[in-house]
Amino acid sequence: MNKKQLVEFIPLSVFLIAEACRFLHFPYSTIAATIGGFISSCVYFYASYWLYASYNISPVNRIIAGLSFSTTIIALLFCLSNWPFGHVYTVISSVLLAVPLVTSLVNYKNTAYKQFLYRSIFFVVLLSMSYWYRSVGV
Repeated sequence: MNKKQLVEFIPLSVFLIAEACRFLHFPYSTIAATIGGFISSCVYFYASYWLYASYNISPVNRIIAGLSFSTTIIALLFCLSNWPFGHVYTVISSVLLAVPLVTSLVNYKNTAYKQFLYRSIFFVVLLSMSYWYRSVGV
């Protein structure tokens, strides 16, 4: 992994591990999940242009992907923490997440767009699992 991938991977993994620990009722896991989600959403929102600069993708697609990944993490944080308006954020982020998913499916032959496709599918799976968790009311 290079430095850019580590900048993307470490806060996201802290967020996901803290959310898993929150389900097990570990102390201070809610604070860790909130801080990890905030940092990873800021990384995607502010640094997406820099993170994906090595890929052969237009700058507009990089910025839109960063915005959609950032709102998806915020929606995950709202849904999994049972905060109000979790459904609203989930719907907004699923609409925004459809944009990089569709553009990466259209440009699938380009290897740079495959990375966006894998990230988009990962976030779609996480978002759908959190929406299911929130709607079941576990």
